This record gives sequence, structure tokens and C-alpha cells, in this order.
Amino acid sequence: MTEEALQNIYLNNFHKNNNAKFVPFAGYNMPINYKYGIINEHIHVRTHAGLFDVSHMGQILISLTSENILALEFYIPLDIKLLQFNKCHYSFILNSHGGVIDDIMVSKIKIEDEEYIYIVYNASRKKVLNEIFEKILFNYKIIQDRCLVALQGPDSFSVITSILNLSSSMKFLDVEILEYKNTKVFISRSGYTGEDGFEISILNNIAENFVQKIIKNENTILCGLGCRDSLRMEAGLSLYGNELSEEINPIQAGLSWALDKKRLNDKNLNCSHILSKEIDTSQSIKKIGLSPINKSMLRAQMTLHNKNNKEIGKITSGCYSPILKKSIAIGYINKTSDMSEKLYVNIRDKLEEIQIEKIPFVKKNYKKGD
Repeated sequence: MTEEALQNIYLNNFHKNNNAKFVPFAGYNMPINYKYGIINEHIHVRTHAGLFDVSHMGQILISLTSENILALEFYIPLDIKLLQFNKCHYSFILNSHGGVIDDIMVSKIKIEDEEYIYIVYNASRKKVLNEIFEKILFNYKIIQDRCLVALQGPDSFSVITSILNLSSSMKFLDVEILEYKNTKVFISRSGYTGEDGFEISILNNIAENFVQKIIKNENTILCGLGCRDSLRMEAGLSLYGNELSEEINPIQAGLSWALDKKRLNDKNLNCSHILSKEIDTSQSIKKIGLSPINKSMLRAQMTLHNKNNKEIGKITSGCYSPILKKSIAIGYINKTSDMSEKLYVNIRDKLEEIQIEKIPFVKKNYKKGD
């Protein structure tokens, strides 16, 4: 895609003025890093706080009606009727054979006494999901007038509470609707780095004012997609298009914990008949963590082999880990493979031995409740 065809996020000029380096991503011109570089940004998020602009992602606000719930539950393996308000839930939009059309965050919220379902979804799947939403829903708004930013890191709570009056009891996956400059701000204690943090949906016309206040804090720096990817990989989190696709179901991806098991017996879920059979059977593939024995860099699409040079899997994501100071990778391996045997990766037509690692690679630091 040419640069002319790329869409700019609302705060594009703000990022230019802060010396962002841009790359094409999911049809958008997106900051990959700023002046400190990817590795320094990554370490700063792990030790202090970093602010990411993720406004390329999709947001939709759906009236909480029985008709909309029924329509959404055809695709989403949650019991939406029973979800608590002000909690967000990781889930999926599934196709008829259980493959992941997209992974999403779903919340039930109230705004001015009106009840809504609020969904955040991936930029790369906007066109597909918007077509689904437009076909099945009534009384909804595909949000175009809000930015979405993510403040991540151990200092994120102290940084954000210097601006917004968040509850000290707010914990991982809680949602609050707060006032900022006489507008409603949607805040979830969530993110995709493995650290404590917040995702904030804020109206475009006050977003830059809010972001400027955040980065004035000495513990916060701007961060781009480069370290967002390495942070999520260290935390063992799946990325759509890499670990997730329409050919991989949540059970194969090791994400069966995100399925409401009662919904697997519900004929209104379009793929319940498939997932209910698969959840109790041996899967064909297994997601694993990997690292090299030598100093090789592991990359997506590299093939995995057994000692007889038989291809038994593939790497889906690979990067350098600034915390572990080595290459790490996530991939899929045939479930029938002997896990006690040595495993090899094909790097430039040469097999190199690698080792299986536990996922996540580094400890997650979410703010859990007692």
C-alpha cells in the first residue's frame, strides 16, 4: 500500500511534532517508535510508563437490547446477558467452523442512564467486522470521533490519577466512565503489554490536551508499535494475523479459558457444534514458546522440524526480548510430535536447534484483586 493510500490517525501531526518514525500498519500510517528507540521504549514501559496511540483500532457502541444481544451471541462465545457492567472481557468473533474472525474486548457500560455494549476490535479486521455489525445490529454507532490511547507500565496508575479521579479499588479489566472537560471518557484497566495499565477512549477534540498532560509526567514517554509488539510477545499474548486467524480456533490457540463453556451447548452460537466437540478432544496443533540455543534471531514464518528434518510446525511471531536479552518466538507445532525430542528451526536453509519455553516469557504484572 502506498503512503498516499494510508489513513492517518487523528493525532498524526502531534506524533510528527514529537519526531515519530512511521510505518504502514493495517492500512494506517502508524508511529513505530520515537527518539529513544524501540528497546529503550520497551524497558521504560516495564519500569515506568509508556503512552501508545492505538486509535487505528475499531470501536463500536451498541444499544443493549435483547435483539442486539441475540445477534451478537451468534458470533461471540459469551453470555452477554449475564456479563457484569463495568467489566471488560476478552473474547472473539467466530466463523461457522470456529475460526477467529477477530479477537475483541467486550464491555457493558452505562452512559447517561443508557445501557450499551462497547467493543474494541483490531484495525486489520475493521472492514470485515463493520460489515457484520451493519448486517446484524440495530441502534449502534461505529465510533469515528474518539481516539484510543493506552498508558502502560507500573507507574501508569499514579500518572493517570494525577489527571483523572480513578477509584483506588479499580483492578484489572474494570471499566469506569469519567468526566474530562465536560465529556465522557471510557477507561478500562487493561492493555496488551503484560503490565498494569489503562486504555482510554477520549473524544478527538480533547485528545491532544489529554495526551500532552500525560507525557508531561517525568515517568512517561511516548511509545510506538515496535515495542508494543515485543512487550506483548514477552507476555505471551496472541496477535491477530499471527497466532490467530480464521483457520485457527480459540482452543487450538490455547485460549479456551476465554470461552463461556455454557455457550458451547447453545445452538445460537454459530460454531457451538464444532467447539463443543473439540474442547474435549486432542487438538491437531499446540501453541508453544521458543528461544534459540545460540544467538540466532527467530522470525515469523520460519519452519520447525524434528531430528529427521520433517516439518512439524511454524513460528508465528519472533522478536528480540530486551528483558531476556535474547530472541524469543511463539509458534505452533503438530500435537502428535514427540515433545521430548530435539526441535530445530530452518534459518537460511540450515537447521539450528532451539528450545521450548514456557509462555509467558516474563511475569505479567496486572493489578489483580485480593
